[in-house]
Amino acid sequence: MDPITVGAAFAIAKAAVAGVKEAIALGHEIQDCYKDISAFFTAQGEIQAAVVQQEHDQKLGKPVQKDATAEALDAMFASRQMYRMEVELREALIYGSGNESGLYEEMCQRRDAIIQERKNALEEEARQIRLNAYAIKRKKEQRIQNIQEWLAVVVGVSISSFIMYAVWWMFKHGGDE
Repeated sequence: MDPITVGAAFAIAKAAVAGVKEAIALGHEIQDCYKDISAFFTAQGEIQAAVVQQEHDQKLGKPVQKDATAEALDAMFASRQMYRMEVELREALIYGSGNESGLYEEMCQRRDAIIQERKNALEEEARQIRLNAYAIKRKKEQRIQNIQEWLAVVVGVSISSFIMYAVWWMFKHGGDE
């Protein structure tokens, strides 16, 4: 995910948190804030997906487009900023709406399960790529070993044939001189 998209996701997340806080302050129900809450978690998911994808690309050896320090700073900034906004949203949901106090915990559990599934899928994909690369390497090594064995057989048969011919020739022509 490029920096412009990450910036847009931050802007969406900030606006969503502000919208939820305002709606709760005005006495609206949590269900009325669904779009803002959804927008926040969508933006947060996009940022987390970008970080996970970046880690995934690094594991696969894809070229990194940024300096390592800039990359670390971006990841740290994104993580801290999203954490602060999530704390604000959590407090607004828990303390601002008395009858929906378990909503935030349930959302977090489901979100964490989805994130873990996605992370597992990426790790499985990387594992499959490594296994395929190993299988190709092993197949190539096996092919080379087979060629070497056949060459050894051909050379051995050739040398044995030459020796047997030489012995036969010596017996046949050895007593004539």
